[in-house]
Amino acid sequence: MALEIKTKILKTFVDKTMMTKGQQLKEYIMRFEKEGLKINANSESKQARVMAWLKKEAFKTYEELGNVGINDLENVSKVLDRFGEDISLSKEGNLLTIKGQGKKVDIELVSENFLDTDTGEPSLEFVDTFAISATKLKELYKDVQMNKDATITFETAEKKVKVSNTGKYKFLTELDADTCKGGAKTTFGDPLIDATINLTGNLEISLANNYPVKIIEKVENESVITFIVAPRVEEE
Repeated sequence: MALEIKTKILKTFVDKTMMTKGQQLKEYIMRFEKEGLKINANSESKQARVMAWLKKEAFKTYEELGNVGINDLENVSKVLDRFGEDISLSKEGNLLTIKGQGKKVDIELVSENFLDTDTGEPSLEFVDTFAISATKLKELYKDVQMNKDATITFETAEKKVKVSNTGKYKFLTELDADTCKGGAKTTFGDPLIDATINLTGNLEISLANNYPVKIIEKVENESVITFIVAPRVEEE
């Protein structure tokens, strides 16, 4: 039993769901279910959570492989770089086998008992939701990163979102957001950037007051990836 997929699609999905730096995941369970590949994992610090779905339509051929426990995710991503345009995946016992163009690799899997399997989606209610491209969000992050240890604040007003940051270079950007009615304001630290810097598509951002943010990236006929990131709470 095997499935086939373009290497770039799977690697991109792994890199986005793995997150980066302080929120980078070292391990998770890949759940090859009826609808496609599902991921549900918290960062070690519990400051960021990813819930992701790589649709079965994204695969050339698809089989339900069941649950695949992967650790050393960073090197698994590098392994995918060692292959050409297309790969196949199959699972037998505690091995995941990847094949492509005359090459194969066997990856030892980890028992699910040793991995965090918290899969319940938190119940959250938001004040405002607006659309933004990943490219524009990364521009905002670059403003923040002109400073060291700065925070970034999102504040909604009627049909607008104001984005500002602390630090020596205090940027303020106003975004048009027809869907916003106003009244949400939350501040975030590095975990927000570390969790979502690899996103590339069109995004939906949902906000409330001093509350986690939800960011959803949808790639048509390919994937839906959701991040929930905790706000920065100032110590009194």
